[in-house]
Amino acid sequence: MFLVAAGVTMLGSGCNNPGERARLVKDNENLRRRSEELERTIAQRDATVARLHQQIRNLQEFSPDRPADLFAPVKIEIISRSGGADYDNRPGDDGVTVYLQPIDADGDAVKVPGQITVQLLDNTNLEAPRVVKVYRFSDPSDLRRLWFGKLGTNHYSLKCPFPPGAHIPRQITVNVEFVDYLTGRTLTAVREVTVAPGEET
Repeated sequence: MFLVAAGVTMLGSGCNNPGERARLVKDNENLRRRSEELERTIAQRDATVARLHQQIRNLQEFSPDRPADLFAPVKIEIISRSGGADYDNRPGDDGVTVYLQPIDADGDAVKVPGQITVQLLDNTNLEAPRVVKVYRFSDPSDLRRLWFGKLGTNHYSLKCPFPPGAHIPRQITVNVEFVDYLTGRTLTAVREVTVAPGEET
């Protein structure tokens, strides 16, 4: 408000020239408007700062070991019904279907996108495990299609067909890696599944 006061002082100091007086009146009005604009800007800034401080206080109310994003998964689970699957309606399984659930801090399955890598491993020879095949699912549109959320399912359904001509044992180790797109966190899970391979896969 100093600028406005200065203008008023100049007006009161005596100015007999009508043109000069009109200019001073106009300048004083401009100074008053600028002062009001600055006051509004400062008030808006103060309101924004107060709102941000309130958000910080809200976040600080959470315990340190609780994730900031309440819906971010903290682990993944390979559902027990994962296992050998028949994709071609011929005798024997010709792949493995993996049912995968991302689980949040409250133990609930959550629909979150992420890069999923599935590795099928043959552990018949424990000294020399053999990788049957690696599968990757990362495209958001594909992930949306692979999610099943009806009738209490809430899981990804990942079909992993065996390579043609590969020797498939009756027990396969399924290794899954899930990279959460939101947090960047990497989660892993392992499960042994049973397969009923045909005479020749």
